[in-house]
Amino acid sequence: MKVYSHLVFDIDGTLIDTVKIHMVSLEKTLRRYWGEDAELPDLRFTFGIPGRAAMEALKLPDPEEAYREWEREYLACAQKSRGPLFPGIKEALDKIRETKASLGIITSKTRDEYEEDFRGRGLKQYFSCVVTSSDTKRGKPSPEPMLEYLKRTGADPGEVLYLGDSVHDMECARAAGVDHALVLWGSLMPDGIEADYRLERPEEIPGFVKECRG
Repeated sequence: MKVYSHLVFDIDGTLIDTVKIHMVSLEKTLRRYWGEDAELPDLRFTFGIPGRAAMEALKLPDPEEAYREWEREYLACAQKSRGPLFPGIKEALDKIRETKASLGIITSKTRDEYEEDFRGRGLKQYFSCVVTSSDTKRGKPSPEPMLEYLKRTGADPGEVLYLGDSVHDMECARAAGVDHALVLWGSLMPDGIEADYRLERPEEIPGFVKECRG
């Protein structure tokens, strides 16, 4: 197995189980536009892409305003009941921190959404570089977020492994020349997604890190 000096993580569906918050807040937002009795489409495709892109794909008349409404609803839901960390994630991060490997975040969340999801969890201490959708013009599946991470850290693409739960994560990494692992514990639609690795459990993650203590 190849090992890496940088492990970069998506948040939703990878570190934190936010499916319920994501779906509930999006459904509430859409019903304000389409009516309480509207039959909603399969919204799983919106998981892992920037909110503005999701609203454009849903063909709302004013995607920017709809996105702002969804962001407000998401933050309100997250403040009431936040999604839990996936079992085994904290333990995996602790093991990796014992090495000299660098940990990073690339997420489709805005900076405010990231701050809310990480508030009070003790997670920020693990990650030395965080790239949110507020930091680049284009989000996943564009390679721009990963290229921004490489620029900020000075890492070579061959040193980096990106871990995410969606096709958008895998396409972002692949387009930037970075290896990618699909995490199956949070993936809503894993079938047919191309990835260098497919991980069943968070306990597998530390195996990708160089043992370089001291």
